[in-house]
Amino acid sequence: MHGINSSGYEPPLTRARARALALTGNNAGRSVSVADKKEKQKLSLQDLASDTLSMIFCHLNLRDIRSLKMVSTRLRDLIKQDNALAKGWYRQFSSPHQEQLRMAMAIKNEHQLRAWFEPFSNDQALVNALIDRRPGGVYSPALLFFTRAELMSKCETFELITKATIDKTYKANSAHLNAEDQIGVRLLNKVNSAALSANGRYLVTANGDRTAKIYDHKPDGSWEIKTTIPHEGSVKSAIFSPDSHHLVTVSSNCRAKIYDLECDEPREPKTTIIHNGVIKSATFSTDGRHVLTASLDKTAKIHSQKDDGSWVLSAILTHYRSLESATFSTDGRYVLTASLDNTLKIYSQKDDGSWEKKDIIPHTGFVISATFSADSSYVATAGVDGRAKIYGKRADGSWEESAFTQGEPVNSATFSPDSRHLVTTGDRGIVKIYGRKANGSWKEKATFSHKDWVSSATFSPDGRHLVTASRDKTAKIIGQQDDGSWSEKATIVHNDWLSSATFSADGSQVITSSEDGIVKITELRRNHLLSAVSE
Repeated sequence: MHGINSSGYEPPLTRARARALALTGNNAGRSVSVADKKEKQKLSLQDLASDTLSMIFCHLNLRDIRSLKMVSTRLRDLIKQDNALAKGWYRQFSSPHQEQLRMAMAIKNEHQLRAWFEPFSNDQALVNALIDRRPGGVYSPALLFFTRAELMSKCETFELITKATIDKTYKANSAHLNAEDQIGVRLLNKVNSAALSANGRYLVTANGDRTAKIYDHKPDGSWEIKTTIPHEGSVKSAIFSPDSHHLVTVSSNCRAKIYDLECDEPREPKTTIIHNGVIKSATFSTDGRHVLTASLDKTAKIHSQKDDGSWVLSAILTHYRSLESATFSTDGRYVLTASLDNTLKIYSQKDDGSWEKKDIIPHTGFVISATFSADSSYVATAGVDGRAKIYGKRADGSWEESAFTQGEPVNSATFSPDSRHLVTTGDRGIVKIYGRKANGSWKEKATFSHKDWVSSATFSPDGRHLVTASRDKTAKIIGQQDDGSWSEKATIVHNDWLSSATFSADGSQVITSSEDGIVKITELRRNHLLSAVSE
């Protein structure tokens, strides 16, 4: 792999360097000093007032704060008192992702928060303290999420609790059908994807029977069908907007439809997006105001919501050959398109709302998929040559290839929410996790295997876990341990190929769908049996 040499690189804060910093009071080349009545006396970092140290913690990254924690008892206590680790962790995420984390916590009452912590902690004093702090400050969600993520990371394995199983399988006796009719029943049974809304109220399935079904979460924990939305073709995907107010579906007849979930009966679309070729993807911007579609007709289209709630076509982005993917940057300011014409294109939104081409990144071979990192500093691609490539943004705004994978061929590459990890999946069942080093280069951290093709790997909202979906009929939950290593923690099993696997917005549940027509909602818990043995 090739690394990125960024100007002004600061080496990581090792324990030895942290001690030197604490003893000398030197921070990034600047000495900390105070004026005495008689003379200016240079002080140790450890001699600074607590408020001053708190301000310094706000400018350090998570790695450096962890290193300072090992320097002395006073620094460790101040870091704990200031919740500096949780704040440093929170600062790693983009503003839109921080907003998603805040929303996930805002909708929980005290009882739900206790239930959220219960699977990983029996420490009622800790839970009470966290809940008591909840009303105060912008960092309250950070403290809640960070603490739970730390507790989860200490678990070697998870116990899986099936909270709901939704079966839409047709009851036709396929044993008495000929081969062609059996294939037809299989296609009708198929669930192409399933996802929870961010507020946890709704579940949507995209189905082979030409329907999207929206399920409502009842107070007793059960799910019942709220709306069945008919389509003219098999529904390939259905995605909620980040604010849970809208839904976009993609069907096999080259149509994407946007629905308003605020309506009592959202069966009629607010708008229909028409392409002249198969639609490969449809996605919302993080503010929910734009929908981006990519099609084999060589175009990507952006539809935007006006103040009156209507949706209008605001841009058509073109390539010379079919588009395979199109995505927004996390801040919604940029669009990245990937095409079989061997190019990536980056568009930016102008002040008047129109979109203009900013960059073209040449690619050696067809591009299957491409995505931004959350901080928009990197682009990851998966190509038909079987490689994943990472492009880094230079100081002058141009892009350069900074890393590429070798070995097993890949079909997808996805960044973690904090932009510090990348996961790739492949046709041969190989899943690899790469980590970004302090100097900007990327290093392989872990490899995991399925017995068949892996269609996707998706990170949890806290970035510390991911879930895979494979044709070997399993979804694997892989987590980062307390020491930073990665390990397989649980496996969800279906009776047929997995078509999708995602986390809920609060990271507590995994939603899996299968080609056998089954959707499972599975809760993650600490493996108490294993804990009893180890303790």
